[in-house]
Amino acid sequence: MACGRTDGGRKDKGYGGDFPLDEKLNKRIKDRLDPGERVVISIRQSRFLAGGSPVTPNAIFLTPRRVIIRNPTRLGLGEQVEGFSYDDITNVRLERGMMSSSIVLTIPGQTEMSNIERNTNSAAYNPWGRDTPGTIDALPRDKAEAAYRYIRERIREAKKKRQEVRVADGKESAEERQDPLHTLKMRCLVR
Repeated sequence: MACGRTDGGRKDKGYGGDFPLDEKLNKRIKDRLDPGERVVISIRQSRFLAGGSPVTPNAIFLTPRRVIIRNPTRLGLGEQVEGFSYDDITNVRLERGMMSSSIVLTIPGQTEMSNIERNTNSAAYNPWGRDTPGTIDALPRDKAEAAYRYIRERIREAKKKRQEVRVADGKESAEERQDPLHTLKMRCLVR
């Protein structure tokens, strides 16, 4: 149902253990994948645990390039699918519960805007369809742990790649890299 196994039954070492991919679930977003992109981890939200959806559970798909969230709407007749590059995600957090876990993503511009709209009593834009923007609840604990590790590693790689490009372009000096205000300014310029 979720993660670890990729094409041909090979293990994706260090992330998912022995979870086979749910091909039926993956077909739901097959047309949304870029050429050459493949799903490494896919997890469907629980129908029965707290925070889950009995009729239309969300699903999270992880590829080497991005996180894709599928939110079925109108009792499964419609869907909202959004993809977020690991470059755009600034933080990932795993919240472990007794029966299930939640993954919380911080995506500047997405999660902050949803919070502002929700607090002003307007129609909140929440791609996950839940009360807390950026949170995917009711995920199986072991699969959520594997997804968390995978997302965290991809974020780390994206930041490293971005830093290497900046240094290779000669845009930073050694003193500037140590200055916290310069770091903040560079983050704003990159976005």
